[in-house]
Amino acid sequence: MNVFLTELKRRKVIKSMLAYLGIAWVILQVVEVFSGLIDMHPLVGPTVILTLTCGLPIVAYLSWHFDISLEGIHRTAEVDGESLKPLGPGSWLGLAGIAVLCVFIGLHFFTNISQEYKAGQEGQKQVMQADSIAVLPFTDQSPERDQDYLAAGLAEELTSILGRTEGFRVAASKSSQILAEKGLPPVDIGRRLKVQTVLTGSVRAQGNRIKIRVELVNTQNGHTLWTENFLREFSDVFKLESEISRAVVNLLQDKYIEAGSFQALSSTSNTDAYVMYLKGKAQYRLQTAESMKSARKLFEQSIALDPEYAQAYVALADTIALLAEGESRFGILDTHIAAQLARQNLDKAIVRQPDNAEAFAVKGYVEYMTEQYDTALTDLNKALSLNKNLSVAFMWRHFVHEALNHHEQALEDLQQAYEFDPVSRANLANLGFEYSRRGQHDKAKTYLTLLISDFPDYPQAYVNMADASYLAGEHAQSLENWLKAYALSKDNLNYRNSAANILIELGLTAKARQLVAEDDVTYQAFILARERNSEALEELLAFQVASDPDDHWAKMEQAIYLGWMGKTQQSAERFVELKSVIDQSDWYQMPFCSPAVEIAWAAQQLAIVKSADSPEFKQCEALLRIENKVFKDSYLLYLAARLSALKNDEQGFINHFNQALAAGWLQWWTEFDPLVNTLFTSSSEARKLLEQHNQKLATEKHKADKIDLAAYL
Repeated sequence: MNVFLTELKRRKVIKSMLAYLGIAWVILQVVEVFSGLIDMHPLVGPTVILTLTCGLPIVAYLSWHFDISLEGIHRTAEVDGESLKPLGPGSWLGLAGIAVLCVFIGLHFFTNISQEYKAGQEGQKQVMQADSIAVLPFTDQSPERDQDYLAAGLAEELTSILGRTEGFRVAASKSSQILAEKGLPPVDIGRRLKVQTVLTGSVRAQGNRIKIRVELVNTQNGHTLWTENFLREFSDVFKLESEISRAVVNLLQDKYIEAGSFQALSSTSNTDAYVMYLKGKAQYRLQTAESMKSARKLFEQSIALDPEYAQAYVALADTIALLAEGESRFGILDTHIAAQLARQNLDKAIVRQPDNAEAFAVKGYVEYMTEQYDTALTDLNKALSLNKNLSVAFMWRHFVHEALNHHEQALEDLQQAYEFDPVSRANLANLGFEYSRRGQHDKAKTYLTLLISDFPDYPQAYVNMADASYLAGEHAQSLENWLKAYALSKDNLNYRNSAANILIELGLTAKARQLVAEDDVTYQAFILARERNSEALEELLAFQVASDPDDHWAKMEQAIYLGWMGKTQQSAERFVELKSVIDQSDWYQMPFCSPAVEIAWAAQQLAIVKSADSPEFKQCEALLRIENKVFKDSYLLYLAARLSALKNDEQGFINHFNQALAAGWLQWWTEFDPLVNTLFTSSSEARKLLEQHNQKLATEKHKADKIDLAAYL
């Protein structure tokens, strides 16, 4: 250290630095004096300070190599008395490196100071560090209260713009809308959506003018962070949406967004086209067959008014896709025709707006509809790269991953969709289902309880809870939920029949007859089997098969019931016959791997081949291994128990059967199952487990018997 200080003194570095600091001080004094005499820009002072500060390391470096004084600049020798040598390339590179670093640091600080100044000038200086927000539907302040479409549409558009901001989590507008319609205060909505801030406000359009009032609220303490009123020409609504979004980001993030940085994807030069688009979105949100047809017409009118309106093409394609046939769609258009029409509109949208995330999301869903899963995945990935807050893209990608058997990725996407859209019926129902089949019944019920709480008049909510309760072995609770669903939708006989099924399974056949018609052949056979009326059942089954010899599923039902009635030889013969008449692609229906596993059993019963050596058995084992990597429901565990029994693996059967019981397995026919019932006779441990199962069945029967059917019929 002493050597270094001596060298600094010899090279007069300290002297040069003190001189530089003195000159810098004089310059700052001059700037201060002049700033009081003339109208100097506020950034001049910070600029001078930054320039002088950044010059300090450069002066220090130069003073090491040169003697800087009033007499001029002279090269300093490396050692006293040594002849002077020119500076080498390394020294000049060092100087260049220091200069570049100083300029970079100076520009960085200048940019931050400049942004803070601009934000302060615009009243958009950061008021809180927050990375999450929900935009609530605006209040319609028009005299006739007939502009709801505009109020909700503005909130959707602001959600879309903010969703494209890096590092900002934006709750889906659908969840915000549902909670707002329940009349919850903005702070409570924000807390339910787990966001730090909410943006709310009001809107009124009159003639060619639009008046918007916005308010930004902290959900942690309810304090208003910012409020502003805007009065503009209606044609400037898109600029206004961008301006509001920019202000929100500047107020909540430690960065400044320049004016013009945000672009509203729904922008159009034709305000009438925009109004038609918003009215179409209002119809789309109703999600009924009639409203979707109305939405389609309104989007088509919007495009007719402005053929360059990209977002209207996206909305039209989305609507057409949901009008197609298929699960969770409206079934009005043929799937392939709907897909073709949707693709045509999406192509037009993407040509006009290549960075439209919603366009790629809908395109991915259309590809999913037509089973083009790899293409669908590519499109949905593209959508999420453009807007990481697009909850519907996560949900659709979940469907694609499920179709590709990417079960873990599917669950991750579903959880992401829920994070952005936690009051979505689809997200809550799907999460309940996913956790049920993973054996996580408590977690499943948490989501389904929320679903019922948020949508108490939604029949499907009770259906989802009924399914989850059934998988958990809570049959009485499942029955009650089926009845609640039926009470809300008495046109849906499936709900009533499902309740009847549970009553029959629990042995409450007299009660079940209150729900099903006496001449219903399906339930006649089921009731006779449950009542163990073997003779009448065999006669009925023989009649059904003779009535329609080509009905393979009637023959399969006959084979199953005969096995449960103890007619093992006849049952085995029927299953072997089925092998030649049922298409092989239908043999391995999971989670029971039926009828393949019964065919494997039948082959051993008839001394054709040992069950464990049959190709059907081996394929069932292979499928079970794949399913067990992800799913742990009681059905799969019971299948594992059946396969162990067919291998004569008593301990394996006991272990798997015990696990199945713990996971909720509860089926009245378990003790009559011909694939395993010999173990209940030969193994005392297996018998104890069966008694435990039957006791649980009796408990559920007792609970179900207390349910008053008349309250729901």
